[in-house]
Amino acid sequence: MEPSAYIPRYLERSYLRAHPDLTPAARTLVHEEIAADPERFATDDHARVLLSYQRVHSDLLLELSRMEELPDGEFEQRRNALFDRAREELHRIGEADRLCVDARLTDIMLADVPLDALINDLLVLERQVADYLAAGVEGFSADAPHFWNEEVLERDGETAAERTAASPEVIGWLHTLEAIGELCLASARYQAAAVYARRVMRAEGYTSNARGTLLLALARLELEDEFFEAASDGDGAAAQGDPWGPVEDSPWYLLGRTVLLYKAGRDRAARRALKEFARRCEGGAFFLLNPTYLTPYLPVRPPAAHAWERSHQAVWEADGILADCPDFGTWAAGVPGVEDASEEFARRQGF
Repeated sequence: MEPSAYIPRYLERSYLRAHPDLTPAARTLVHEEIAADPERFATDDHARVLLSYQRVHSDLLLELSRMEELPDGEFEQRRNALFDRAREELHRIGEADRLCVDARLTDIMLADVPLDALINDLLVLERQVADYLAAGVEGFSADAPHFWNEEVLERDGETAAERTAASPEVIGWLHTLEAIGELCLASARYQAAAVYARRVMRAEGYTSNARGTLLLALARLELEDEFFEAASDGDGAAAQGDPWGPVEDSPWYLLGRTVLLYKAGRDRAARRALKEFARRCEGGAFFLLNPTYLTPYLPVRPPAAHAWERSHQAVWEADGILADCPDFGTWAAGVPGVEDASEEFARRQGF
């Protein structure tokens, strides 16, 4: 969830709680003014720190996008320098306000350390933030269905989704859980990846694709019943307004189903599943046959501007799983129509 989405909600909630007698028209005006000029409503140190993080985050992603066409050597050199500068700023922000969780999380994600050390650092951060939320945030409960005590929500006239979407500390904690789940998937800790993904999925008002992580983990574990049960639950979420849409259109589902059937030795069904993945997921065949570098998630999976970016993300996240499947790449390239779909996409996109 991008800071540009949740920080204005935090500012708006804070303002409205301080001015409870505003008319509906005045509330609408406040909403519009915060969207246009959030700095004017950052009246305390915590709000100003959050906006500082938002600026660093935005500048980091913008600079990365500008480097995409550089030669590999120059790209790596400039990216490393960018990460070093960003870490200095993020560390300063995190030291100034330990409750700017996303600044601390992104600082950790940018560190050039082995994967196990990275996961360990994230686990330490998650425990610290969870302890703070349990003790210092009224109404928060790790045991509640959507992490909020119903009595407190009812008293304040809020839903769990509204409370989460306006709580930067809770969103930072969810980002940390999501990052741990993604890294567990990347490091072959599939059971753990499923556990963390399910925790994230309990939240309302928080946009994520933890279900994609869950589906890939269950596919790798060959838990067919659980895989299709998770997909069915996802269809219910989509019917209630899940921004990711129907699961059957998701590259994580379509690729995960292919892996599941392939590992089960059901070659004919796996071939049909792969063809459907190639047909329905723009760029899916290309990224499957041509592993392509993806900008690190900072701190978690970014929103996709194009449909093919979601296919790229799904294949990238499944990279370790695919490497664990003997001859999967060779098999996929030999399925009729898949290589043609890859080449057609490459021509169309100039790849």
